[in-house]
Amino acid sequence: MADPLRKLGFGEKDPLKRLGFVGGGNDSDPIKRIFKIAKAAEDAKALEAQQRRLKALKGAAGPAGPQGERGPKGEQGPAGVQGRDGKDGPQGEIGPQGPKGFDGVAGPQGIAGAEGPEGPMGPMPKHKIKDDTICFEVSPGVWGESISFSNIIQYVTGAESAATRKPKLQWIDYASGYSSEPTLLETIADGDVYQYTYTNGTLYRLVPSGAAVDSFYKRFENSVLSGLVIQKTIKI
Repeated sequence: MADPLRKLGFGEKDPLKRLGFVGGGNDSDPIKRIFKIAKAAEDAKALEAQQRRLKALKGAAGPAGPQGERGPKGEQGPAGVQGRDGKDGPQGEIGPQGPKGFDGVAGPQGIAGAEGPEGPMGPMPKHKIKDDTICFEVSPGVWGESISFSNIIQYVTGAESAATRKPKLQWIDYASGYSSEPTLLETIADGDVYQYTYTNGTLYRLVPSGAAVDSFYKRFENSVLSGLVIQKTIKI
């Protein structure tokens, strides 16, 4: 059935419509709406008071239940920002000295160096001559064995026989007596440095490019030659 007030021509702007007396529905009566709102407020207050009473009557907490099963492992999260470097800690005390290590293996014997200049002859020792023999004082008041003059030179000077005498090496012996082909190591200000390998060691030869002398050395470190063995000389 159509609204009789609408039928009578009351529109949306009619005063009765705005006051709530027109429009239909269960809440069309403003008095009823007022009582309904008041009742809803009272019901809310009563519910809140009841909840407070129940909360005040709450008993002690019961015992904890058993722990449940472990859940599945979650995905790894992104790496965090790297923290700042910490400060260096204080230096610790020096520890006790450790045991001495084993002695190292002795290295190979080096090549004999050039023979030095001959020194002056020493004083003649005390001696006694009898016939064709001579004996020398070996210590104060003690005389050695008599020897014949045929061996006097060897006895007095300590000279070696030709069979046992060690030959004196010359520059040409070092330049030609190598056991493997010389190797060019480096070119320095004075010339080229070659490594010479022999049966019992290694030497380094400077082949000069200027006023330096062709020479053999024992060591070559950091482009520096040291330990002169022999230089090339010409005797007339």
